[in-house]
Amino acid sequence: MVKSKDDAMRDFILNQSESLFTVKGYKNTSMDMIAEKCEISKPTLYNYFESKSSMFFALFSRFQSEIAEKANVLMRSDKDKNLIIEEIIDLSLDFVQEKRDFLKMMIRDHHMVVHEHDDVEEHINVEIRRRQEVALGLGEFMKDIVRPEILEEFGVERIGMALSNLLEGTFWDSIKDDSTNHENHEKQKKLIMKLLKSGILV
Repeated sequence: MVKSKDDAMRDFILNQSESLFTVKGYKNTSMDMIAEKCEISKPTLYNYFESKSSMFFALFSRFQSEIAEKANVLMRSDKDKNLIIEEIIDLSLDFVQEKRDFLKMMIRDHHMVVHEHDDVEEHINVEIRRRQEVALGLGEFMKDIVRPEILEEFGVERIGMALSNLLEGTFWDSIKDDSTNHENHEKQKKLIMKLLKSGILV
């Protein structure tokens, strides 16, 4: 799908702000600096983002959406579902490694953003809805390979949330662990698959 001019500009601004936030941190990055890096005026910048905090949350949402979109592409393929789950784990781990410095900054500086943002409650509600949508999508995808008694007892959304929570755990492990080697990646994937196969999968 071709992006509109406004959407393309928003993406461009987010890309530039992401690099600044990553290097300088949230507190030390100003809207003036972002406008300068984008080579646009500050009023033009405010046409796209009402505040620095809204830009920060938009970056977080984009990060989540990019993983979800890639996972959805995999789930629409005709491959064995167990193999697709492994590929979803791979893409999640790879993407976290790619964005590690940005994510470390996001975790470190998140409390500053919360104090500045006018509508944190709405952001929380959006995040809860997003997590539910992801869980439902994963659950619907997995239900054919889940043990019938598990599916009946817990339902599609909770089953999807189980995988989502395991992936989120690897996210935290990857952020705190300075190791980027392939062996660590494979061990994390192997553990998740063993937990799933010994717990909920047929």
